[in-house]
Amino acid sequence: MYPPKIGYVIPENIDETFDFLEDHEDARPLAGGHSLIPALKLRIIRPSYLVEIRRFKELNYVKFEGGKYRIGALTTHYDISKAGVPLLSQAATKIADPQVRNMGTIGGSISHLDPAADYPASLIAADAEVKIKSKKGERTVSFKDFAKDMFTPDLNPGELVVEIQLPDLRNYKYSYEKLERRAGDFAIVGVAVLLKLSGDVVDDVRIGLTAVNNVAVRAKEAEDELIGKRLSQELIEKASSRAVERANPSSDIRGSAEYKKKMVKVMTKRAIINALGGKI
Repeated sequence: MYPPKIGYVIPENIDETFDFLEDHEDARPLAGGHSLIPALKLRIIRPSYLVEIRRFKELNYVKFEGGKYRIGALTTHYDISKAGVPLLSQAATKIADPQVRNMGTIGGSISHLDPAADYPASLIAADAEVKIKSKKGERTVSFKDFAKDMFTPDLNPGELVVEIQLPDLRNYKYSYEKLERRAGDFAIVGVAVLLKLSGDVVDDVRIGLTAVNNVAVRAKEAEDELIGKRLSQELIEKASSRAVERANPSSDIRGSAEYKKKMVKVMTKRAIINALGGKI
């Protein structure tokens, strides 16, 4: 299906972008286009204007500053995969195919907020924050609050995601595991795990699930099962079973709800073991 007729705007700078977005509430910013264009073709959204922002280099960076990883909204999945950000770089390697990873951006992905996308499991596990800017000013919200519902980010008219922030996770072991029907597909189930250990005792653990709810969720019951305890095969099996308690998937062409729940347990166990380097 072809997208509807849309005006196309190429601002000279980021300030001009904010001016235009402020004056045209249904305009949509266009970066890599790998989330937005399919939605246009399916006529899920019908903006009056697309505002090209992909050339603004000031929103394309990955840096560690002030004790946080700071990632510009226009950073591509490929650049994030090479940046060495704990957990998130690994998740970026599993997004779609090389063409998408070279063009798609993290800001575009989270602004679209597909419930089966790869980043949300890692972002909610990491307690990431999202910096949002408009002509009126800027604000920073937790990713948990930013993801209001499927395809519904906490973005008001005129606002643009400009940066994603992650805490220092270099003391954590991590893994992102994705079940997909074919290479490059969206996730049937995705599980992100962050583990901080003292010897073989779990000091902290964060488990994020994607594609099994309207938005990504933390598997709190599974986390509670692990914290403060000595790791064992039996403990991991029990925690993986409890991860299912936060899963509420829908049946679709990629599998039944019951199948997806069973896969949550399988993928959670796999993610924990892989975070430990396959040794337990």
